[in-house]
Amino acid sequence: MKKIFLLFFLLFLLMPLSPEANTDIRTREDVFRFLKDAFNVQVSLSEQDRTKEEIKRLLNPYFSESYQKIFWAENIVEENGKFFSYGSDFALYYIPFYEYNDDTKVIFEQDRIYVFEYFPASTEGPVGYDNHYEGILLKKFEGKWKVDQYLYDNIPKSILDQAYKPAKEKITFFSWIHIRHLFF
Repeated sequence: MKKIFLLFFLLFLLMPLSPEANTDIRTREDVFRFLKDAFNVQVSLSEQDRTKEEIKRLLNPYFSESYQKIFWAENIVEENGKFFSYGSDFALYYIPFYEYNDDTKVIFEQDRIYVFEYFPASTEGPVGYDNHYEGILLKKFEGKWKVDQYLYDNIPKSILDQAYKPAKEKITFFSWIHIRHLFF
């Protein structure tokens, strides 16, 4: 009986008391996981009403304070002292509906990570749109990565150029590495 109690006690100690975002982002997959988790938190706000403090606690690990203010103003509503989001197919400041594949570009800089995708025009369904880029800018705040800006067709040209280098350059670089590996 004591062993079972001790096991439950240890499991309880290991459980996080609040949501904790993965702030050790080093790879593309880490970025994708972080953004999927952030998106899931945003979506969860439409599942039940919460206090203002609960929503802040959920958003804080993933979003900067300035982003939270913009998201809140655009998406959170109050009813009877409780807060929630209606959600939508075209809700502003939600993490974009990325494919999370080669079409989703991730550019790492020292203190920034740009994540974006090109969305071709669509006239199907209730919401139509023109060709455009949608992106998210992650920045470090006190050593933790957070979503800081929503980028809609305002991704810096230098970042787009990096993401869309001609395929020939990429093949040449990787071919050189392969050849070097064979001989050295």
